[in-house]
Amino acid sequence: MNQDRKNKVISLAIHVSVAIVFAAIMILLCFKNGDGQYYDLLINKALSKSIDGNWAKTAFAFIFSIIAEYPAYFILPIFAVMLFYSDDLLEKKYRIPFKIATAGLSVIGWVILCCKSEVADMIEATGFSGIKFYLLMGILALCAAALGLYLGKFIPKKTRYMLFKFAMFAIAYLLIALAVNQLMKTVWHRMRFRDMLKENAIGHDGFSNFMPWFKPDRSNVELNEGYKYTSFPSGHSSSAVHIFILCTLYKVVPSWNEKRWLKYVLYGGCSAFVLLTMISRICDDAHFLSDVIAGASISYIIYKITEYLFFRNGKNFAFAEKALAELE
Repeated sequence: MNQDRKNKVISLAIHVSVAIVFAAIMILLCFKNGDGQYYDLLINKALSKSIDGNWAKTAFAFIFSIIAEYPAYFILPIFAVMLFYSDDLLEKKYRIPFKIATAGLSVIGWVILCCKSEVADMIEATGFSGIKFYLLMGILALCAAALGLYLGKFIPKKTRYMLFKFAMFAIAYLLIALAVNQLMKTVWHRMRFRDMLKENAIGHDGFSNFMPWFKPDRSNVELNEGYKYTSFPSGHSSSAVHIFILCTLYKVVPSWNEKRWLKYVLYGGCSAFVLLTMISRICDDAHFLSDVIAGASISYIIYKITEYLFFRNGKNFAFAEKALAELE
């Protein structure tokens, strides 16, 4: 058996094993214990550090609540800029629309980063909210996008050509994963564990609002305007999975591809980052175990399918390959 075939067999075995474990856990979380409580809820009760509905954010949970989002947030600002300066690969009639589209994606990326990140939520929680908040964040996003587009012109042409297809893949994967995640959050409309704790603190039975992961909440009624029924699937776990695009980068950067050990380091490091993110979201009373498994699994499946569609032939786009050859 040659080395490539051996690697594929090992990869398949690992993926199947993880899929079986996750599937078994999701099935277990469908059941109740002898007291009639779902195991999904019992896990959060056991790990919660809440006191009278005020959860104690540990340093571990706090750090990952911030950094877990950034693998998703930096894809558009980085790769849209790279594509913006790769318009010379296209026919002239497509170049202006392509530049407008990629510049727009860069701005959107910075708007999402400035307005929707955990840091932005903390700023808004201080009382700096409303029109002032969005005006400031909008200005920051536009300035950051302008700076990014300016600095992008210093990216070496060879690097832009080499990563042209990779940049298209990264953006396509991000947009699909975000859309699926947000759609499922809307459909499932699942109450967060921390909001159940808030209900308990004011004398209500917050746990009675628990819905098992396989039953979307069709009511769309929220008990408090401050609650956000977006627990399933976990957005942070989904975002953390986006770090796996580094493993795809291994396929397209020749200097990385020559270092076989690097592939295992990348996969191991990315897996550890996602696993720690999943644990942190439960410890932060933000999600149930089923939320984090679903968020990570769905995003990873989308990642692997998108990667296959873009790189099944193992080559860059033909016009990018030609441009690279001409630079040699």
